[in-house]
Amino acid sequence: MKKWRWLLLPLMLLVAIPDSSSVAQSGGKSKQEKRAEKKKEQQKKKAKKAEEEGKKRHRKIQTKNVKKRMKRNDKRYQHIDSYDRRPGLIKKLFPRKRPSAN
Repeated sequence: MKKWRWLLLPLMLLVAIPDSSSVAQSGGKSKQEKRAEKKKEQQKKKAKKAEEEGKKRHRKIQTKNVKKRMKRNDKRYQHIDSYDRRPGLIKKLFPRKRPSAN
């Protein structure tokens, strides 16, 4: 029984190799597949554009103080790995004072 296992594995690999090569030789995509890919790309572009417009509109509606705060935070968190960093000792000891809601 154990001998059959070792013979069976290489035989299965030999059978699978011609199948994968014939698929690779079939070549290009059909017109429908190309159209579908093009349509998906266009949808992605539209979604990205809509998201950017939404962000612009969101910023435009904000008050002056909120815009300043957003700008400060954008500058503070420009680095990709900034979310990983914990605040330093000075930041912990002297946290930023937030304006009161009076």
